[in-house]
Amino acid sequence: MNSFRHQTTQRLVLLSMFIAIIIVQSLVPFLGYMTIGVVSITLIQLTVAISAILLGNRAGLMTGFVWGLLSFIRSWTSPSSPLEVLMFHNPFIAILPRVLVGLLAGIAYNVISKRKNDILAASVSGLVASVTNTVLVLGLSAFFFIGLHATMGTVSGTQWLWILLGIAGNNGIFEGIFSFVVTPIIVTPLLKSSHLKHLLQGD
Repeated sequence: MNSFRHQTTQRLVLLSMFIAIIIVQSLVPFLGYMTIGVVSITLIQLTVAISAILLGNRAGLMTGFVWGLLSFIRSWTSPSSPLEVLMFHNPFIAILPRVLVGLLAGIAYNVISKRKNDILAASVSGLVASVTNTVLVLGLSAFFFIGLHATMGTVSGTQWLWILLGIAGNNGIFEGIFSFVVTPIIVTPLLKSSHLKHLLQGD
């Protein structure tokens, strides 16, 4: 019983650390988003995916929710661009995709790690996190812009669709490749840690 409580406490501490990292990444843009030339890569989804890999689907849901909530709050308090205001003022766009990022990344890792090695599972998990975030954020944005005939100035809903597709093509592909490559580089040493391996046996 004491061992179980100790393990639970350690897992909560680790989850709290992931949440703290996401808060810092959200508040300090260059820690949560990386720009290479004209390509912008989101790093926060890697933190969410790694939390789901190490601590399970519920942890992924929680860290994803924190990320989404912070995106929603930031769009009202300190937006970095008009597009951020337009997209993330809507809680469905800001929060729902990020919750699903954590859930689907965790599920992808669990399914593949049972059949293949952990490295491939981590790569696919990172890729799933990236694709989920890109597709759902832009897809929901397109739905609200076009389905509800939203406009901003002289820009019509159809024009917004092309803008969003441009973002997906410019950033989404590179972001997916980056997540596929980097996630196992971070996760593999953690999974090999004897202390973490013992801690994670409870999931």
